[in-house]
Amino acid sequence: MVVRAIYASQIPVVSAVGHEIDVTLSDLVADVRALTPSEAAERIAPSADELRAALQAAQRRLTALMQARLDEARLRLQALEQRRVFRRPFETIQELSRQLDELELRLTRAMRRRRDQAQEALAALAARLESLSPLAVLSRGYSLTTRASDGELLRAATQVQPGEQIKTRLAQGHLLSRVESIHAD
Repeated sequence: MVVRAIYASQIPVVSAVGHEIDVTLSDLVADVRALTPSEAAERIAPSADELRAALQAAQRRLTALMQARLDEARLRLQALEQRRVFRRPFETIQELSRQLDELELRLTRAMRRRRDQAQEALAALAARLESLSPLAVLSRGYSLTTRASDGELLRAATQVQPGEQIKTRLAQGHLLSRVESIHAD
């Protein structure tokens, strides 16, 4: 029963029955066999010198690792310090402000130029429209004549009969006339 329990154990087992010359069944199923209980104790518990040496080695490794990480962090911090944004933090803002002022000036000039061009184009169109205006034609000495009865614009002498009333519009005022005779050229 003890042999089966040793065999089934998940925890490593050291067999140390004593100063026996014979090999026991527990020695055969155990993970480690020691000749004496003192030897078993030495096998499962390392000496103080070994523990001290292992701890010192771990301490050296940990110290070296921490120093390496510290050096790496220091290098990254120095690299960040060298960036222009940290050396001269307002330089970028001042440069962007200068660019913004320049763009504003260019935009103002472009808008003024565009406004002047639009005013010139409008003045040219107004002059052209004025030259085509019937009132401008009248001011040059021409007139518009209509039949007085229905206001139809007369383009040919044959559109009226002798005795019919016509209305003539001048640059300033209008005349009411009666047709005496018609001459079709």
